[in-house]
Amino acid sequence: MTARKGLERKIAQLPGVAGTSALDHSYAYVGPDLQDIFGIDASTFTNGSSLRDSYFTGGTATQMLSRLRTTKDGVIVSKETITDYSLQLNDLLRLRVLDQRTGSFRIVPFHVVGVVQEFPSAPRDSFMVANLAYLQSVTHDPGPNVVFVKASGDPAALARRVAAATAASGASVKDIVRQNAQTASSITTVDLRGISRIEEIFALLLAAGAMALFVSVGLAERRHELATMAALGASLRQAASFLWSEAALVLAAAVALAALLGWLLAVMLVAMLQHVFDPPPDHLAAPWPFLGALAGAAIAGGLVTAALAALAVRRLPLGAVLREE
Repeated sequence: MTARKGLERKIAQLPGVAGTSALDHSYAYVGPDLQDIFGIDASTFTNGSSLRDSYFTGGTATQMLSRLRTTKDGVIVSKETITDYSLQLNDLLRLRVLDQRTGSFRIVPFHVVGVVQEFPSAPRDSFMVANLAYLQSVTHDPGPNVVFVKASGDPAALARRVAAATAASGASVKDIVRQNAQTASSITTVDLRGISRIEEIFALLLAAGAMALFVSVGLAERRHELATMAALGASLRQAASFLWSEAALVLAAAVALAALLGWLLAVMLVAMLQHVFDPPPDHLAAPWPFLGALAGAAIAGGLVTAALAALAVRRLPLGAVLREE
């Protein structure tokens, strides 16, 4: 959407807007290659959008914005361009940009300050990111022509309000919900949420059932030991405490081992599929609600079965059990 005529300020005042950032989308020649170039204000860009560390190579998103902010003629170049032209950090890069005042291309010096792989609204192939003020000073563009808007509520509802407020200016509005729907309609996209729900339910039942089975088997194997303890004067509560303590130790060890193995497996899978994700993840995302439910299911299964086992200990036919061989 165009940001001219003060539309960014108008959009920022709409209800449901958490932040905005304006940028200038233009084009520049790198040698014979025409590439997209985005002029941004590195100080305020994250007000209306977000950047992930995996978008960049050789530094975090914060570091890249800091380099760009402190280098007036800095430019962050796509990885493909870095490879094609054997560029390195701080190299001088001369770009041909269109001067809107004269209508002709002019050669403008930039210095490489970083490498980028992904960027909001950027194409998948080669592109560049520069400082908005410097880019406008050499292109004489009348103003930014794109505004990113961060929603505090429903993005689709906010997009409708933005479209209504900017209709007179001929702005084109796109929201993240519609974009996700277009992406999900791709023939290569598979929605695994249904399968994952089934697997989560199965894991919860398996955890509870495993603890219940362990306590039940422990009671069946130790009937003679428990009866002997009771015959020697131990109370049934003391005898049952052996089942409780054993179940607690096994549950604690199982949780620790499962956490370690799960973390190692996740790290291995992410490393193996690093080139499948676009962009790759910055870090592992732990499903804490599900993990909490999984631990709760295991604890609940152990507690319920241990309580039933304690009742079974009280009803043990001590004489008959002690006569068993």
